[in-house]
Amino acid sequence: MRAPLALVLLLSLVVGCAHDVHARYPGTPDEATGQIALVFTDVADSVTVAINGVMVVRGARTERVVITGVPTGFAEVSIAAGPGEKQVRVWVASDQETTVPLGASGEAPLSAVRGFAMSLATVALYALLR
Repeated sequence: MRAPLALVLLLSLVVGCAHDVHARYPGTPDEATGQIALVFTDVADSVTVAINGVMVVRGARTERVVITGVPTGFAEVSIAAGPGEKQVRVWVASDQETTVPLGASGEAPLSAVRGFAMSLATVALYALLR
């Protein structure tokens, strides 16, 4: 009985963690492309990204988003993270990464409850393993 409970607790910890998001812009294979990296100063919730009006990321919890296959030239990037939104126009060079640093707007109000639940799960997992 202990092993399945420990596995469930471990999986719940992994699911709640932020991770890097990798996406591909749906372009044609014959055009020159580069990539855009959106780097947040802290974990951002509900990250949604559209490039040139095409949604490439929706509802992610992350600190970094990398979009490959973006056509070279100017790209209109729309970013929504938590309660904030931002639009930027960036230059995308061929076979290079264009990095856009972004301030994190903070986590959602329920993230404090999630953090508390994760702390309790960690303590329970530790107690079960000892």
